[in-house]
Amino acid sequence: MAIYQYGTDRIEKLTESTFQQLGIQERQDLQRLLRDQIEILSPDLLVISEEFGSFDGSSRRIDLLAIDRLGSVVVIELKRTEDGGHMELQAVRYAAMVSNLRFEEAVEIFGEYLSKRKIDCDPHETITEWLNVGIDDFNLSTKIVLVSAEFSKELTSAVLWLNEQSVQISCVRIRPYTRESAVFLDIQQIVPLPEAEDYQVQVRLKQQSELKARQSKGYGPWNGQDFYIAQGEYPDANWDDCRKYGFVVAGGGAKFTRPFDRVHVGARVLVHIPKLGYVGVGKVTESNTTVDQFVVQTADGPMPIHQAPLEADDMSQHIGNRDLCCNLIRVEWIKTVDRKDAFWRKNLFANQNTACKLRDADTIQAVCKHFGIDAQHQE
Repeated sequence: MAIYQYGTDRIEKLTESTFQQLGIQERQDLQRLLRDQIEILSPDLLVISEEFGSFDGSSRRIDLLAIDRLGSVVVIELKRTEDGGHMELQAVRYAAMVSNLRFEEAVEIFGEYLSKRKIDCDPHETITEWLNVGIDDFNLSTKIVLVSAEFSKELTSAVLWLNEQSVQISCVRIRPYTRESAVFLDIQQIVPLPEAEDYQVQVRLKQQSELKARQSKGYGPWNGQDFYIAQGEYPDANWDDCRKYGFVVAGGGAKFTRPFDRVHVGARVLVHIPKLGYVGVGKVTESNTTVDQFVVQTADGPMPIHQAPLEADDMSQHIGNRDLCCNLIRVEWIKTVDRKDAFWRKNLFANQNTACKLRDADTIQAVCKHFGIDAQHQE
């Protein structure tokens, strides 16, 4: 639909143009202006970084990184091209990379951003005052905002499908118009449609609430000692090695390795093999470390775990890359079982995160009882 300029004598039709024709650059112009006036996209956004790229092993950069009032981390990607390109795939990659961003990390990132822009304010205080939720509820979800002059049918179809899968993506179209020397911008959110957004949000919240209710029966405050560990099995990770040498392991990127940093010495871990069940309970004796620094005792004396006799094919991959290589937590096992004897029953806690605080009292009680362990105290 055409855009018109109202005048006292007549209504003048504006001429639709393109950013390229107007010499408007994606980064130098459009990104800079949106960074300084992010309320154009949403009044509930606070930009905490520009050209954010602190990803190990990757040169990719997020155009704008923001947080909203509910503590969600928001990835904002801009394209001035006419169809948006493959920006939804790129943005999903970025969202995955920041999905485990912690509050303390966000404060540090924001501090660096403020310093670069020579803005004098306290990053911790600013973010805390911005949020309408507590720190414990920070980054429970990650959102994506795509900004482009136009979006192809293929892209909007992909975004609509991703939204149905609870990946929160919105598309904002910015079209330039001109009249004489003046430039006007038509800015509209096209996905989800504004008139349908509240309804879609309510539907999604209802679905999430129902899922949470099913998954979190018996949840309560964390007891300060128990962590859930999802011990996947891959060419570089084998449960038999974990039992023999006393460790749990994760690798393949920050999303999988960084959660291990939260598990402290003295904590108790309840280990779950996805799709099988719980296979072990143990006490942490050494915090997260990389595979080349993890030494075990063998018949030939002490040696790094990747050089020891293993059931895993190869634990030496990506040594030197802190996130891609295997990360290990040393565990003194209280009880372990073979994978074929894994314990599982309906409504026990399971999660895709490699490590998280275990708040489900029912799961703790059931697993410890099954393994003959005191649920209240470590042995």
